[in-house]
Amino acid sequence: MRYLLSTLIVFCFFVAQGQSVDTVTVNHNDEWSFKEAPIYWKFSPFDFISILSTFGTDVEVRVNKTYAVQAGIGVIPNFSQFMTNRIFVGYNSMNGYKLRGELRRYMPVKTNRYLAVGALFRHLVVKDEFAIGMEPFANEWGGTNFVYFQRVPVRANRININLDLKYGFQRIKPKGYVFDFYVGLSLRSLNVINNSEMPDGVDFPDNGDIWSLHDDMSLFYPTPIAGLKIGFAQR
Repeated sequence: MRYLLSTLIVFCFFVAQGQSVDTVTVNHNDEWSFKEAPIYWKFSPFDFISILSTFGTDVEVRVNKTYAVQAGIGVIPNFSQFMTNRIFVGYNSMNGYKLRGELRRYMPVKTNRYLAVGALFRHLVVKDEFAIGMEPFANEWGGTNFVYFQRVPVRANRININLDLKYGFQRIKPKGYVFDFYVGLSLRSLNVINNSEMPDGVDFPDNGDIWSLHDDMSLFYPTPIAGLKIGFAQR
């Protein structure tokens, strides 16, 4: 709860200060045209070194001096998941993709400040093999032993859907370089779909990981967010 309150306090502080920084002027014609609209390509350097290492890009298109839309795509390749393999037990394969969209409203006076609402969809596929104990029996200390273990292939889909509320600052340098920093709150939902077939009479085991792969597992939670994007202006 203290993290949620801290995020809201920071969010309100930046909103209150949003009109006190130099403006960035955006010129537009009366009629909007994609051919003439300013376009900014951006990359998130921290995505690569995050828990789920991701390669992606975002593109922002200004509709007018007030509104802009931004869309992005990211790929989560198996070969770059070195952070995950160290922190978790290490899966045989983990890959997926991310899709995200965002609507921005820039401040009416200081146009390098903005409020944004966005959505993110992430689909992560985890593949592994679990050793399943077969024919259990009680040992002399009251515990459970097994006659043998059977290795079972496991394939689970972890699906995240996020709603993000952001307050950000975007500076566009004279040579067209773009620096985009934001803070905010993310409302996140997680659902796990696991259709792996277990041997008869055996339930899906606890994989000994902080990431559950149990079928129909769901979770909803808020979390503060902060990020940095860098890029360049196309026009």
